[in-house]
Amino acid sequence: MDGIHDSIVANNQFVVGLNLDIYSFAKVTNITGKLELETIEEGGYNDSPRMFRKAKTSPDTLVLEKGVQTSGLDDALTLGAIVNAGMILVMRDGSIAKQYTFEYGIITKWETDGLDAMSSSLLIRRIEISHTGLVEV
Repeated sequence: MDGIHDSIVANNQFVVGLNLDIYSFAKVTNITGKLELETIEEGGYNDSPRMFRKAKTSPDTLVLEKGVQTSGLDDALTLGAIVNAGMILVMRDGSIAKQYTFEYGIITKWETDGLDAMSSSLLIRRIEISHTGLVEV
């Protein structure tokens, strides 16, 4: 296999790019889109309220679980690290089934498996990233 297919670890179907680093995860949750609206009732327009898009007041949180880093720097997952470009590829049968991106995020929580030379457990148990919103590409 070559290219993006080399990034997938057995049973991990989600390839995640954070800045220039590539990871492979078995579970990705909180893939949601949410738009905040403000409604105003306007005189002379009585059929329904007017709706206006509001700026987001709280970030969304993406949760990545059971993964390994497949390429990039080893120190990229520090608490508080800024992610200027995030990408999630949903793989199915060796090809990309869906793709999501976000422009700005901050790593707010991470957990690893305990370090055990006799174990084959995954290094990254869980990462939480607060971000400005996902876009389906």
